[in-house]
Amino acid sequence: MIRRVGIYILPVFLAVFFIFQPGPSAGEEEMASKPITLKVVIFPFLSSGHILIAEEEGYFAEQGLQIEYIRMKEDVAIQALARGQVDVWGGLISIGAMNAIHRGANIRFVADKGFFASDGCPFFGVVARKALVDTGELNGPAELKGRNVAWLRASFEEYFLEMILQKGGLKLDDVQKITIPPPADLGAMAKGSLDLTVTAEPWVSRLSQSGHGVLWMQVQKMVPGFQFGLMLYGPNILEKNPDAGRRFMTAYLKGVRQFNKGKTARNLEILAKQTRLDKDLLVKACWHQVRNDGSISAQSISDFQDWAVAKGFQDSKMEIEELWEPSFVEHAKQVLGSGQ
Repeated sequence: MIRRVGIYILPVFLAVFFIFQPGPSAGEEEMASKPITLKVVIFPFLSSGHILIAEEEGYFAEQGLQIEYIRMKEDVAIQALARGQVDVWGGLISIGAMNAIHRGANIRFVADKGFFASDGCPFFGVVARKALVDTGELNGPAELKGRNVAWLRASFEEYFLEMILQKGGLKLDDVQKITIPPPADLGAMAKGSLDLTVTAEPWVSRLSQSGHGVLWMQVQKMVPGFQFGLMLYGPNILEKNPDAGRRFMTAYLKGVRQFNKGKTARNLEILAKQTRLDKDLLVKACWHQVRNDGSISAQSISDFQDWAVAKGFQDSKMEIEELWEPSFVEHAKQVLGSGQ
């Protein structure tokens, strides 16, 4: 009899137990649904067009992410990334980033942000003062001797310029370095105080349309396939929250694939809004290429390191495995497909 009573009491007890178990509080539900905030350092330039598209189309929100965009100069951004003050940085291939990794910073390349396709349009190059080209004073690299040239020291711009100068048997010391920001190039060329500038879109198009400049040397002709842009993660993602990194990468590559569809009405609408560039300029400008699968060119990074070490800019050369963490793009490809 006692056994039979026990049999009946147990189910009733369990039912009452589960009925009165406390459910998640309103605060807990809010925490569960609250998006993860990532601090991302980029500028609203055409070179970040695919990120701007991903944001505008809600691809980050789909992944439960809220992006806080921050503007910082490269050297400050790399330090902030290494210290965990920001989570993601996207920019040009950086000697500073490679030196930081060599010195122990837990930051890594995680995706392509831009490369120079051999069959692509001229997103980056050397723009010369039109009058020099029209008069035949600039027929080849040897005629750069003594010219006033604007470029960024210890950067890809200098790497590219040195390659051109070597074709003419010249060195950097054979040209006069002019240090001015890209927006000042137009006025300087108009006045004749600047002969050439190493620059990217939209300045290539702006200078050409002004009537004062002409694209003189295209970068993809010299270094086809070169990896000029990279996305980097810091310790906040690599150590503490790799899931957020996987989510970011999924949304990022979704934006890349839409960007790579080219100058569609929707892409033009988004980029005109986000970059504040005129639509007519966006139509005429070259849009750089980003690999759909997020992979990077190890060879061009190796070549760039050889140059940087030889110049004394970089501590020592590193293997690609020390710089590159491919697991995030691999995850995104599983979610989105290869995208090839």
